[in-house]
Formats: sequence, C-alpha cells, structure tokens
Amino acid sequence: MENAQEVWIISGVPAAGKTNTSKALARTFDRAAVINRDELQAQIISGNVWPDGRPAPEADLQIDLNVRNQCALANSYLLHGFVPICDDVVSKQQLDIYRSVLNTSAVYLVTLHPPYPVVRQRDADRPEGDRFGNPVRWHLLYRYIETLNGVGLWFDNSNMTVQQSVEYILDNKTKCLVS
Repeated sequence: MENAQEVWIISGVPAAGKTNTSKALARTFDRAAVINRDELQAQIISGNVWPDGRPAPEADLQIDLNVRNQCALANSYLLHGFVPICDDVVSKQQLDIYRSVLNTSAVYLVTLHPPYPVVRQRDADRPEGDRFGNPVRWHLLYRYIETLNGVGLWFDNSNMTVQQSVEYILDNKTKCLVS
C-alpha cells in the first residue's frame, strides 16, 4: 500500500487545470481517487449555495461542510489503501480544516496559478455548459487562493502539458508538503 498516508490537494481558480491534473496525478499511484469539490457541492439539491453566493453565512457553512466531507472521504480512502486527491479552490481557512481533520496523514498542497488571460481563454474553449465565465467571481477566487501565497507548491502551468505539470509536482514533492 504505497503512499497510503498521503493526501493531495490540487488548488487553483476555475480553468487552472485542477481536474485534469488531479486525474493525471492519480494515475501515477497504484490506488488513488479524486475527490472533486464541485461534484460534492452539486449533491446539495435543495438549498445549495455556492461559495460566493447569498446568503453569505450559508455559503460559508456549505464551504465548511464541503471541506469536511472531502476530509471524511479522504480518510475513508486512506483507510482502504487509496491516495486521495482533493480537487478544490483552497483558502487558508480551508487548509486549516484539512490539516486539522487529516492530522494523521501527510498533506500536500499544489496551487496551479496560470495568468488570468490564460484561464479566460481556457474557459472560453470549454463546451458552453461547462464554462465558468464570470470575471467578478474569478477575481474573488484569485484573492481567495492568494491567502495561501507561498504555502505548498505554486506554479504557472500555462506553458506545460498536464503530464509535464504532474512531473513537476512529483519532482517538487517536498515543496508540496504542508503538514
């Protein structure tokens, strides 16, 4: 059960490449699972409030709930010998929850940080129903992740393939360790 006590968090704004990178990173382990924040949020059918939604107290509560659900899934995967990889937009407050709840595991944080024009173009290239498309929300999410500026591994992946990004992450694994 190689790496069975590692939890990876791949963070970045929408269209930074989190999902593709998370899946490709998962393929480098014998047993791994990707836990996607947006998919967990979408499980709330009635009363769903996205992170920047209103009312703000409910959005904050659901952010906390989502992170704790990711941690519960991560612990379950760890228990059964899988490396969990959380695909999320992570702030300092959220990382503190990950560290607290996953305190018996090594937690690795990677923040994909391509420039804003790159993510806008990547988003425009997505199928219409998959686009994020909201410049105001993007800027809010950039501020959100920047509460962790310098924590874990940060890099601009705009001129890298997904495979090159994964190789860069694994080559810099010690820089990713946050607990």
